[in-house]
Amino acid sequence: MKKTTLILIIFSMLLTSGCWDMVEVDQRIYPYTAAYDLIDKEEGIYNITFSYPNLSALGKNAVSDNLVNTKTIEGKDIFDAMHKLSTQLQYGFYLKHLKAIIISEEVALDEKLMRETLDGIYRDFIANKNVEMLLVQGNAKQILDAVVKSSRIEAVEGILNSLLQNVQKSALFTPKQVGEFIFDMDVCGASLIPIIESEGGDQVNISGGAVFKDYKLIGYINGDQNRDIAYLTNKTKNFSYTTDYKGSDITLMLTDVKSKPKLIESSDKIKIKMKVELESNIHSYILGQQYHIDSKEILEDIQNQVAKEYQAQFSSTIDLFQKEFNVDILEIGDYLRKFHPKTWQKVKKDWDKVYPDIEIEFDVEMAIRRRGLTK
Repeated sequence: MKKTTLILIIFSMLLTSGCWDMVEVDQRIYPYTAAYDLIDKEEGIYNITFSYPNLSALGKNAVSDNLVNTKTIEGKDIFDAMHKLSTQLQYGFYLKHLKAIIISEEVALDEKLMRETLDGIYRDFIANKNVEMLLVQGNAKQILDAVVKSSRIEAVEGILNSLLQNVQKSALFTPKQVGEFIFDMDVCGASLIPIIESEGGDQVNISGGAVFKDYKLIGYINGDQNRDIAYLTNKTKNFSYTTDYKGSDITLMLTDVKSKPKLIESSDKIKIKMKVELESNIHSYILGQQYHIDSKEILEDIQNQVAKEYQAQFSSTIDLFQKEFNVDILEIGDYLRKFHPKTWQKVKKDWDKVYPDIEIEFDVEMAIRRRGLTK
């Protein structure tokens, strides 16, 4: 028995000992952003710009002031670019820590190029599958240059990743990872990617969304419209809202949003009711003897006014997606497929023709839970 145990221990040591493929941490380059600019559409050639931390600038014994390095090279994809860079740099690239990719409008307008770009990242067994996606209407490299010069630069993970992981959960944009984008394409053929733009100098701003259908860019929405979609798809909870109430501004801080579709009619024409429940606190109001929110009637009046305003906003935004984009951003088709399969079987073949004519009604309820410390 002891002899057998000893043999097993020795055998296990042979299998687990040693790291034949180990690479020291300072002998790798860890890019956290890659920017795609199209050079030749026919050949599918890009200018791919990488930004990566300068390890020699970190730590107590730093020998450089530049926290971030950038490198641009032509390539047919991110891996082709990496291989070409291996002839110019001392160490190899490691994509496991890639945080974000910036795609130019030229690339996004071509379905084939978008599919190829995302497939390469998602298929590779080393590349990070949680890469955040951003779209720029101009030059992607210029955006990356502005980010690198920013005084807010963060050497280890990158400023773009920090902005997209915004702890305040801004509803003006909705972060989108590569895996989530591909899932959206598979489920409903529609998705949104945050838009990044330069504000001059070293400042960048992320707001609004680029609308995609079947891997192709088809339009844009602004920050307010993105906020509406975020509410209707349960992607955000916290956001402030200011309205004019009897001649004075009142600001509400939304603390919770719940949205759920319900099929009302399916005989001749499909009708969907979106039940939207909003909860909020009163964030600010005018102080003064003649200004009081001290009765149930006033609170109800404010709630009803805000509910009607949101109802109008939701209707306007969804009308844009139905009539102009013909994009099922609320995933109504997926809802019908899961919960009303008989109805879905009737319309799935002609969904692109049926969806623009679906009646979507919004039933919005606003509840103000707290009015603050001051009456």
